[in-house]
Amino acid sequence: MAATILKTTSSTAAQSATDYTSRSAYNRLPTINLTSDSTNQAFEALSKAASTTGAALITNLSVKPPIASIERLFSTLYTNHTLASRLNATYPTRGIFKAACLNPSSAPNIDQKTTIDLSVARLQKLRELDPALVDDLGQDFDDVLRFYTMVETNIMPLLMQATSRIAGSDLAPLHENRNNNLRLIDYFPSAEPTGPRCGEHRDYGTYTVVFQNGSVGGLEFDVDGKWIQVPANVDAIVSWGWCGAILGNDRVKAAKHRVLRTQPAQKRRTTVVVFVAPDLDATLQPVEASIKKDHPSIWSEQIMAGGLSVREFKQVISKKWRTREGNEEGEVVEGAQDREVSAFVRAA
Repeated sequence: MAATILKTTSSTAAQSATDYTSRSAYNRLPTINLTSDSTNQAFEALSKAASTTGAALITNLSVKPPIASIERLFSTLYTNHTLASRLNATYPTRGIFKAACLNPSSAPNIDQKTTIDLSVARLQKLRELDPALVDDLGQDFDDVLRFYTMVETNIMPLLMQATSRIAGSDLAPLHENRNNNLRLIDYFPSAEPTGPRCGEHRDYGTYTVVFQNGSVGGLEFDVDGKWIQVPANVDAIVSWGWCGAILGNDRVKAAKHRVLRTQPAQKRRTTVVVFVAPDLDATLQPVEASIKKDHPSIWSEQIMAGGLSVREFKQVISKKWRTREGNEEGEVVEGAQDREVSAFVRAA
């Protein structure tokens, strides 16, 4: 099967103070249909998406996120403060269940969402510090962990191969330590949110997979200066981040995205997001195969000289997203994260 293309049509309503196009004939996001596309066709389409729009839509996934389980898990943590506190105590530095926007004293323009942030290291620490917690979180938590295992087994290898193809070098050796994060997001119902549901930004890692609930949309991508809305019925979205762009020397495009409002606004949007990044101790610079001697670099001297590790870059960019999400003090200005990170990584 040939990969199809999502073409856009005129938006039914203009959004004030934004350059927004929900459907536009000249802006397109590649769509991979896993029912009819062969593995090779899906691979080709993903490779093309990585090098052009920086994002692709995936339909007819056989692996579906346990949305009902995730919604129940959030509801449990909202009401069971003891359980929420125990969960956060296993990662006291930043916490796991984050709900800053629900605090009346928080700035009104931070991201209007709540999250559960997990990783392999955090799960190990959880089991060490509070062995009974996994059982107390119940079957819903088990469903989430089982889904993540299926994603690691069935989806991540294809995406790494596609990204490596564009970069011109096998990137798997730079991703051996499973520096991956699983984020559950609850965009709770809010007809009039005080801020964006998720402010515009590009992810820090190599690539990201967003699994939708199939009925509530809102995710948008900046394609050629126009905001393109992802249909609610798309199963998943793959996008590439700053580490992917740097390793591939801009052959891989980092996609800017946001959730300004859920669509429809009064409905609950629940998503599962998997972030994949290089090993923290890896050097963050273009792989040798991606460098052309006669082509000027777009990256900073520090990056090109091999003077920046993934860990150091994460420390820089994480301060930006923690402020945007209300988990660290600081002024929140829409679009500031992307502008500041761009200035940090790009050549002056």
